[in-house]
Amino acid sequence: MFIKASAAVATRGSTLILPTVSIGNVPQLGMDLLINTLQLSRIGIIDDSALLPVSGVSAFDHITSRPVPLEVYQSSDARWTLIQQRSPPLPKHHRLFAKSILEFIKAGEFDRVVLLTSSDAALRTDALIDGPQIRSISVNCDDRILIDKLQALSLTDFGHRQGVAIGDSMNSKEPSLAGVLKQLHAAGIARPLLDMCQDAGIPALALVSLVNEGDNIADAIMIANAVNAVLGLATNVDQWRPPQSWQWIMPDSVPSELF
Repeated sequence: MFIKASAAVATRGSTLILPTVSIGNVPQLGMDLLINTLQLSRIGIIDDSALLPVSGVSAFDHITSRPVPLEVYQSSDARWTLIQQRSPPLPKHHRLFAKSILEFIKAGEFDRVVLLTSSDAALRTDALIDGPQIRSISVNCDDRILIDKLQALSLTDFGHRQGVAIGDSMNSKEPSLAGVLKQLHAAGIARPLLDMCQDAGIPALALVSLVNEGDNIADAIMIANAVNAVLGLATNVDQWRPPQSWQWIMPDSVPSELF
């Protein structure tokens, strides 16, 4: 359930950008950079019983409210709506949570949906080893300008010419969406959500970062750069501003407050 901060909140025609809780937490870290740098306002939260409850101190430099599992942010012109997810779905609740997100997307009447996700680089196919380590998956996308931009930025189709599946035609050389999604590993709700978007006829674009678990700050910067290059969220930003919460990502010492 979407709980708006005020009755004036509107999402119709906005571009929705959301992360998955996936390997390296790269999508969430990328969202941190976007929200904090662009100084987006929190316009509400999504209350969903499929997520583990979590709270803590304020994560962003410009927001004092306590974080909750699923928060919704927006630019002042309502052009960009971003979700930040703080906790993963409960075991065996991934598909149920993906369905909740799909209902939010439908109710919000968004212009387009962009999903940031990550996949285990150790389990990638041989064809994915070379070339860009951020790839794209398009669902129901007929935006020629967007497709051309992805190609210009070398954000290669994640499943292009992998030969892992056969499309609707037996003569097709391109994999079906199901075949492409099978190549995603430790990618959170990316598989069920993209599958549901296809069935519902909702245009969606996923940016997939191929990473290993560890210090993933550089990967977060790369995925923030990628989504910014594709959509043009921050045309006048020279450098991303990490939020204050990042001081505990790789701390030199354990904070005494934990004990």
